[in-house]
Amino acid sequence: MSLPPQDDSPQPEILSLDEFNVAIPQDVYDHLSKQYSTLDDDVDGETKHIDRILSCMKRSPVDTCCRVNNIKSSVKEVEAGLEQYFAESQHNNSYAIQQHETLTDLVTIRTTTPTDSDAATLYHSKVPTKKTCNLSNDVPSDESDDLFPNWQIRRKQGWPLTHRCVIVDRFCAEAVLRGADIFVKGILCADAGIAESEEVAVYASLPRSNGTKSNPITRGMLLQNYCDRCVFIGIGISQCKRADYFATSSGTGVVMVSTAGSPQPPMNGVLDGKMILQNLPSVVVAHALNPQPGEVILDMCCAPGGKTTHLASLMNDNGLIIACDKSRKKMISARDFFEANASCIVPLALDSTKGLLELKSGEEWKSPKQIIDSASVANDGLKDVKGFYANSFDCILLDPPCSALGLRPKLQIDTKSAKELIKAADYQQKFIRNAIPLLKVGGRMTYSTCTINTLENEENVKFILKEFPCMRLESLVHLPGLPGLPDKGLTEEECQMVRRFDPTDTTIDTMGFFLAKFQKKFANLS
Repeated sequence: MSLPPQDDSPQPEILSLDEFNVAIPQDVYDHLSKQYSTLDDDVDGETKHIDRILSCMKRSPVDTCCRVNNIKSSVKEVEAGLEQYFAESQHNNSYAIQQHETLTDLVTIRTTTPTDSDAATLYHSKVPTKKTCNLSNDVPSDESDDLFPNWQIRRKQGWPLTHRCVIVDRFCAEAVLRGADIFVKGILCADAGIAESEEVAVYASLPRSNGTKSNPITRGMLLQNYCDRCVFIGIGISQCKRADYFATSSGTGVVMVSTAGSPQPPMNGVLDGKMILQNLPSVVVAHALNPQPGEVILDMCCAPGGKTTHLASLMNDNGLIIACDKSRKKMISARDFFEANASCIVPLALDSTKGLLELKSGEEWKSPKQIIDSASVANDGLKDVKGFYANSFDCILLDPPCSALGLRPKLQIDTKSAKELIKAADYQQKFIRNAIPLLKVGGRMTYSTCTINTLENEENVKFILKEFPCMRLESLVHLPGLPGLPDKGLTEEECQMVRRFDPTDTTIDTMGFFLAKFQKKFANLS
């Protein structure tokens, strides 16, 4: 057996997903901790509610939610298609497929694998618990030197002696935890010698939490040179040899076999057109707005378009939906998505904070349809529309840009300061000020965000009710979700009328989200 080599180089920090803590700036933590202090109590050793939320953020929701496109399919057809897909697929887990009891166009998929399964075990592990090579975790046999010649250094560093390793970037890792396989462009570095069809251990590279500056990672470098912080997220089968990871920019590099946390099935492209993957709260939004056939609807910030197509599905593709986003690139992509799922949607590259047209003296008021029909078409195929007149829409779906602090899984908080959370709420109010004049008297509006920041949620509902007396809050108590947080500007009755989705809520187990619905009772005076 070879003599143990010496190694005084910096060592990597290798964590299990269980012991990993989501990185968050201290002032952002303090800001959110204060907002949720009324829910603080001792649950499983964690006294702060924000700590429980952060713990949930690093895991996917337990259910995969498939929203049925009623225009092209039905719940029964989707359920049958999913049963066939899983029967023909080679998955380590078994899944239960069922229609949601309240949201009747939603089908959920949940693993029925016992809690002591691979996924639950991997959640608490730094290295794979199953061996594919006939090696010992302590001292490998002489024959193992061909696999890991410097196995003594490898063991000291904490890497597995049973698997070669692949390290992916954070965004790739979050997708993996949601059920995706690994595309080559997400792979940062890997062990030497990885072969096609080899089982590999997968890790996510993340910044160190103690303020230590991370070492630069050159894509394609060898694992032996990696000395940063990483988290074990699962096991997969390599679809090519190591060199191919970095020789191309597209294609699948690793197909996942087991992931840490809640087992999620890979669903990319499954029953395309017949169903759309959406988080449960996003599905609730369209049901809250309750669009009717023939109505004219504005989706002010539509990209990528899931909620928009849901409106079309509920209307049976009968009506007019104006779908806006200020990003032209996003809207070109959304247009293709819309055309594949419905025919009543008109995509526009339009900044909705500037979408209210002033009706000048002597000028004729035009309906949205008249404006769309008379608009010129740009070279990219999008209509050239500057905005719409007041009192134009039966319904408005307002899901403005937000701090996105409710998304799951999330391995790092990108918000850099509490000031950004204040700015986000202020920016959302620009959309609100444009939305309400555009809404017809008697019209309905939903306001939603995918964040847990109350400034963007309950306190913006307070802003609407205070600044626009014409708007009346409507109850959503018949839909899934929790009441709003107390002491954030809403009365106890108003808190009961909105829907708040908390990642710690075990009855739903979903992302952080907020939703309110309003009706315009009379013309606004401003």
